[in-house]
Amino acid sequence: MSLWLKRLSETEMLCYDITSISSHAEANEYVRWGKNRDNEALPQINLAMLFGQERGLPAYYRRMPGNMSDVSTLETTIKSLDYLGKVKLQFVLDRGFYSEKNVNALLDKRYRFILMVRSDRVWIRKIIDQHIENITSPEHYRQTNEDEALFMVSHLHHWGNRRFYVHLYYNASRAAEDYDELTRKLVICKEELETENLNTENKNLYKRFFIVKRTPKRGLSVTYNEDEIQKYRKRYAGFFCIMTNVKMESEEVLEIYRRKDIVENCFDDLKNELDMKRLRIHSSEAMDSRLFIHFLALILMSEMRVVSKKGKVLKYMSIRDIMETMESIVRITYSGRYGNVITEMGPLQRDIIDAFGVELNT
Repeated sequence: MSLWLKRLSETEMLCYDITSISSHAEANEYVRWGKNRDNEALPQINLAMLFGQERGLPAYYRRMPGNMSDVSTLETTIKSLDYLGKVKLQFVLDRGFYSEKNVNALLDKRYRFILMVRSDRVWIRKIIDQHIENITSPEHYRQTNEDEALFMVSHLHHWGNRRFYVHLYYNASRAAEDYDELTRKLVICKEELETENLNTENKNLYKRFFIVKRTPKRGLSVTYNEDEIQKYRKRYAGFFCIMTNVKMESEEVLEIYRRKDIVENCFDDLKNELDMKRLRIHSSEAMDSRLFIHFLALILMSEMRVVSKKGKVLKYMSIRDIMETMESIVRITYSGRYGNVITEMGPLQRDIIDAFGVELNT
């Protein structure tokens, strides 16, 4: 694992994420009830993985109890990576992993990182306040693709005796979408407050956007905090933020962060192509063996996907199509001096052999 991680981390940013794998097992101490990413009403284990962004190859994995939250896993993962030797790591992380503790851990280890941060953080809102008047200047306007243009600025932020960059991105269309999304959430939150059926995930929304009073005569009273709602709509809707300790342009930071969708593709391969949506074993020992085998299989599958995308014909084929196409090729071994014979191949099979650089010694 150490050699493999070092090989990938020397040249690539590593995307870190977590998925859940459901299980019916009762004898596995890692199977716990938690937030199920597949929305299944089953207990689960959590699987943390690192993926190389350029080649899309899995670099590292770690299994955890199913009741662990995303934000609480990063620090332990960093500690476990220490046991693999002095490897220079470069992380790409979504906003679910942000916490002051995690940022300090990354800075302490001097890891390079790119991390999405929620724009409703108090310190982020102070940075937005500093740039709210000038961010929409044509000087900060960038066309990111045919369908999207963003205003973006970079801000050098001091974090204790250290510093990093906060990149702010603003889009007017996104502002309208953000406000619509917030309004839908607030309607649900008001009902939760009135029925006293509270959701811990919404506690910050309750505190910021509602005025809750209880009197002996009128009982519970829940009203919207219109000042905060309008403040959000006029000042903070439409922003998203990425922090990094790597000096680079805002466009490059955004491009690197958005390439982290490789993680979702690999998780999809693991659960569907490699049949790991359910953990159909009962003991933790058997689970560890199966996870290791599937980690190796995922490396092979990911490399096959990279190679096939470069081929003129192969890029239109799935991994399963490629493997089924090659199943009819057989090596026949004769005793004595006759050696080996490879059965006949069609044009498509020869294209696959050439694309993967396979040498057929007969």
